[in-house]
Amino acid sequence: MARIKKEDPFYTMFKEFGADIVACAEDYDKLVDGYPETASMIPLMKVHEDKCDGHVRAIMNELYSSFITPFDRDDISELALKLDDIVDGMEAASIRFDLFNMGGTRVEAQQMAHLTLAACRELQQMLEYLPEFKTDKRCMEKSIAVGNIEDQADDVYERALRRLFHEEDLEDKRRGHVVGWLRLFDRMELAIDSCDHAAGVVRNVIMKTS
Repeated sequence: MARIKKEDPFYTMFKEFGADIVACAEDYDKLVDGYPETASMIPLMKVHEDKCDGHVRAIMNELYSSFITPFDRDDISELALKLDDIVDGMEAASIRFDLFNMGGTRVEAQQMAHLTLAACRELQQMLEYLPEFKTDKRCMEKSIAVGNIEDQADDVYERALRRLFHEEDLEDKRRGHVVGWLRLFDRMELAIDSCDHAAGVVRNVIMKTS
């Protein structure tokens, strides 16, 4: 009977990490889409952040104790940290809805949250294909797809700022309203940028071994 080859523990941990990132992104999308009715979900983002910190610790512990790794040690470390940045970014954006006393959501915020979720789902698929990155083109294809979604989010971000500063009567609003949305949009952009940064690590790994 043929013996089934055991998967390298790093690949297993990255897959589990990816699944939890998607779970966080799903809650993030719901929170932004329905705010302020979903304000009670904000503390949940900290729960996701703590769980993902645990993934980073586990990967680093495995890295320190492993003599042989499936790809470069620095790339494994960087990928773990970049994945953690995604969840940190979503949590930071979510908290700012409360910190800046936002009375509601905005269509561009909803769009950016939707795109962040889409990017995280592509990222999860990329991590599923990571064990075969040398032979399976889908790993690179998914990493590129994350970058394409990030480009779409850049367009939404620019539209959001243009409408914020040009299409509303700012004299009728609290000064902090505009500043708050500016800083919140900045945080939302950082969250989705982090998706592409993580995908970029994988793209570099693939290129170095091609």
